[in-house]
Amino acid sequence: MKLNNLYNFKNAVKHFLDVDALKMPEDITSFDISNLIWVDPFNFRVKKQEDRYRTLKMPNILNFVVAYEHFKDLSNFETIQKLDPLHKRLSANIETGDFVSGEYDKQLEEDFNRLCVYDQLLKMDIKEYYGRVYTHLIDFEEHEERFLSNMNQGKTNGLIMGNYLSLYFAESNLKNISNDIQEEIRRSGIDCEFSYFSDDFYFFCNKNDTDEVTKIFDKVLEKYELERNDNKKEVWTYESFNNNNLVARYWKKLIAHCNVRFDKERDDNKLYFINQLVFRVSKLKGDKLKKVFINNFFKTKYFRELDLEKYQVKDYDYHQLCFLLNLSPETMLYTIDKFNDMSNFDNNKLHKFFQVRYREALKTPFNEEQLYFYYAIKILDFTDILKENKSSVLETNNQILISYYLQKGHFEKEEIDKLKENVDEQYWFQNYHLILYSDDLLAELDNSINKYLIPKRVKKEKQKNSYMDFYKENILLDIPIVRDIPEVLNEIEDYLALRIEESEENFEDEDMDM
Repeated sequence: MKLNNLYNFKNAVKHFLDVDALKMPEDITSFDISNLIWVDPFNFRVKKQEDRYRTLKMPNILNFVVAYEHFKDLSNFETIQKLDPLHKRLSANIETGDFVSGEYDKQLEEDFNRLCVYDQLLKMDIKEYYGRVYTHLIDFEEHEERFLSNMNQGKTNGLIMGNYLSLYFAESNLKNISNDIQEEIRRSGIDCEFSYFSDDFYFFCNKNDTDEVTKIFDKVLEKYELERNDNKKEVWTYESFNNNNLVARYWKKLIAHCNVRFDKERDDNKLYFINQLVFRVSKLKGDKLKKVFINNFFKTKYFRELDLEKYQVKDYDYHQLCFLLNLSPETMLYTIDKFNDMSNFDNNKLHKFFQVRYREALKTPFNEEQLYFYYAIKILDFTDILKENKSSVLETNNQILISYYLQKGHFEKEEIDKLKENVDEQYWFQNYHLILYSDDLLAELDNSINKYLIPKRVKKEKQKNSYMDFYKENILLDIPIVRDIPEVLNEIEDYLALRIEESEENFEDEDMDM
């Protein structure tokens, strides 16, 4: 089991961390909860849409691993789909640290089947679901709740977002909500089918039953001290839903089009797929769909196995590529290594783009996009861009990016002295690396750990010793939590290979079913 995929599930930031490299206590599988205390997670902001973001909260690693060892034998822990197979829309794959590839298309096909039977799809969601889950209502199957609440300052109202444990318990709670909704629909006598993905519920019903379905949803949520998001009630017909779900067909058509234009006997084929991506993106509505389209194309086996040496690069390819990278910075994780390896690709033509866009990204609250730019700049070896923005990096509160700057020695004494002022527990991640890469703090290691890393609520000596021993051993072993960029590249390649293998297995299963 890769702890890294559990610590950061779904989000691509998981490629940058290496929780598995850390040395854990020998008794980790039976660790006494009384030897731990409430801890503060650190915040990491990821972009939702336009200027909105979602805050992931990354818990103290020792607390997290102890909690994982405590909960890992719960029912369907690794197969959350089986918690509610009739209604859950997607499955988790811990091996990839992502949702199962190909299942979105299966669900979409089922949606269309239902929409040709019922008048409409009524889509509603739960307001601030993770932040309002009351953990006392969760069935812990005789396990201790405080292993979970300890990771979030002892709070029982709300789950921290970003890790697999929170996902599992959120889905476990949703199973109960789903069962109650199903029972209320049965009692009402209306004809309605539903499914859900996390806090998004899909109700397939007829127009005359819209109000009743809404009332049922509200009634059940109230029982769990939750409420519906008034601003996100959507009604879709077969036609409107069809027009809004063009992504899968678009990139398949794109690949087919490019294959027709490709001549394997030539070494000067044009990069048709870049032009086609730009063209087809313009036909999609909303940034979310556009990003899904671009990201999914560059994750495909087609692109990852494309021999770019068979292509020539025109001037317009550079600005079209930059447009795509800027529209969806995550794309850099899946593309920049391949373009960088092209013999006729002029990296210098991207220098100005990265110089300006990285500087601007550091002004935004979107930590993951800042990290993607950092990754691409390192791959392209534009070290000057990193150094000229070191002061701005300090202002981001992006603890992962700051840790990289500490690791690579990009900060001067003035910046490091400023970092040393951050003694609050919420800075534990960057402070771990601050100690690891500062000779003066290493020289006084016990004092440094006491000052920067011991949770503020520690009162008992045995609790203090738990954290002291954990941090001290790993720092003395010179183990960072952030991966070197070449290792990040390897992680991304392994992830994409697993995704491609998973997609091919699902495709074969579909063929067998037919």
